[in-house]
Amino acid sequence: MKRLLMLSLALLMLLPSEAKQNKYPHMFAHRGCWSKNDKGEFVVPENSVAAVAMAKKMGYEGIECDVRYTKDKVMVILHDETLNRTMRNAKDYTPLDKKIRVSDLTFQELRNNYVLASTNPEFRAPIPTLEELLTECKKQGIVPMLHSSLEESYRMAQSMFGNHWICFTDQENKILKVREYSDCMVLLAINDGTPEANIERLKRIGGHCGVSTMNYNLLTKEFCHALTREGYEVQASIFPIPKEATGQANGVTFQLTDYSFMPVKGMKPKHTINLKKQAKLPTETLECGAFVLELKVKGEAEIIIGQKHTYPVSSDGKESIYI
Repeated sequence: MKRLLMLSLALLMLLPSEAKQNKYPHMFAHRGCWSKNDKGEFVVPENSVAAVAMAKKMGYEGIECDVRYTKDKVMVILHDETLNRTMRNAKDYTPLDKKIRVSDLTFQELRNNYVLASTNPEFRAPIPTLEELLTECKKQGIVPMLHSSLEESYRMAQSMFGNHWICFTDQENKILKVREYSDCMVLLAINDGTPEANIERLKRIGGHCGVSTMNYNLLTKEFCHALTREGYEVQASIFPIPKEATGQANGVTFQLTDYSFMPVKGMKPKHTINLKKQAKLPTETLECGAFVLELKVKGEAEIIIGQKHTYPVSSDGKESIYI
């Protein structure tokens, strides 16, 4: 029998104590704070004005958004090249029966004929322009992170927010262009490379900058600490569970997420359980849809959650492990 010395359960709605608060990264909602029901239907649409307001309500510091041009070069907020996944026909709210590219539509066609998909009719709004989304960010006190390759989008963010916005792209030439007129924070999207190689890339960019990656294997403690020692930021980009918590423990400074908990001041774990072999957590209804396990393990343990999720863990017991 594998031995587990201590396990602490922090429920999503009862968050870590103030002592742990400073360890958490800046939290940014991926495409805003959107949600789906158990049928996979959007409730709060992604990349929407409503998702910005929800991000503020849920405690996020900022939101990431995606910018595209219409056929007549109006900047709108949309992740995919096509409307099909996130939009419906405005006339009768039916799904789109063929692929429709945003770049093939004029702005007026887009606004008149399509709405964002949502189970809530209140949120079935036309697609927002970049200016409309940035205006909502300013109203809510939310920092916008533009995942964009459009020079015009950067200049609009700079004109509305000064340097208080984030440029997020994998194109160094675009970043260097931004540096000609902005001292905003820049996140360079990467997939690999040693800490030393990435530090050299960031030195070329200059100013307040860092890296972002979806490769959770890259962000080891050694990688994160090497960059942060030099004053650079490290963003974990939509890591799957339980890699989000591992990234936090390894020292990421920004976290772009579809789901996470906010380090609210003064909140403490709801249950602490000490055990040597096996134990079941108290059964109760969760107010929110997830929980976080903080583990202290000396040796090896196996955490089994439900029917599908098994997490083997191993540690010397000196530092917490998060699942």
